[in-house]
Amino acid sequence: MKKIEITYPKILALASAVGLTSSFLAAYERVEMLKNPGEPLSCSLNPVIDCGGVLGASQSAIFGPPNTFIGMVVFALLLGLSLQLLSGGTWTRFVQKTVLAFSAIMFVFGGWFFAVSLYELNKICLFCLWIWPASVFIFVYTLKYYLEQQKKLSGGWKKLSDYLKKNHYVVVFGIFALMLTMFFIQFSDYYFG
Repeated sequence: MKKIEITYPKILALASAVGLTSSFLAAYERVEMLKNPGEPLSCSLNPVIDCGGVLGASQSAIFGPPNTFIGMVVFALLLGLSLQLLSGGTWTRFVQKTVLAFSAIMFVFGGWFFAVSLYELNKICLFCLWIWPASVFIFVYTLKYYLEQQKKLSGGWKKLSDYLKKNHYVVVFGIFALMLTMFFIQFSDYYFG
């Protein structure tokens, strides 16, 4: 049986495709909510998984346009760039830094919106449950890839690069474990109650 090599471009392509699809579906639900106010959304499953409660909140359009529309643009850009790498292309240093910056911003913004959803809105959007993990994968593996592409690293950057080479999955699953713990603690009354 041949071992499947999982490379950064494949991770970026898959996570970007998941993020793009989820952002598109959330945007569709947002448009449906605006066209049919008062109607329940198909993605509102229970009091906790409530897309309408999240997509209708002011925080879901913090920069003006809905966050899901911005997500569609960013995930589409990252998907295109991943396909460039998959086809044998390379990135300039500027593109590497830009992708790292976008992934870091997505990661921080996703963490902020996750916290807002948990502790302020007390609801989670079904599609965000796919977008947030995609953002985690994109950030961790973009950082790992970026550091591996650098010719000279020293000090803390070298240590971080070495750590990510050996323990990237620990970082990813550690973040997922933290998010799941926060989720189940916040909604323990509903799920265990």
